[in-house]
Amino acid sequence: MHGFCGVWGTLAAGLFFAADPFNWDRIGVQALGSAAAFAWAFPMALMLYLLLAKTVGLRTSTQDEQRGLDYAEHAEVGYPEFNQALTYDRHELTRRA
Repeated sequence: MHGFCGVWGTLAAGLFFAADPFNWDRIGVQALGSAAAFAWAFPMALMLYLLLAKTVGLRTSTQDEQRGLDYAEHAEVGYPEFNQALTYDRHELTRRA
């Protein structure tokens, strides 16, 4: 979404330039700028993603997923009407059996 809208906004600035609309030279410069931004941002974001995935990880614990991140990160319930005793711990289930 952000990439598509960013490219459209950049191209639209060249398309609808008030002094000289639909100038293909200006649109080409804008397209080159979009391509340069993509060529820099995509590899940097990919490297950061891989670095995070290999070091700290990208997932929360199963219990935090079940409770919801509102509770895990802020110690409060985001949707109290849906918060019923649905979460469990693996060890708790084996103790009950």
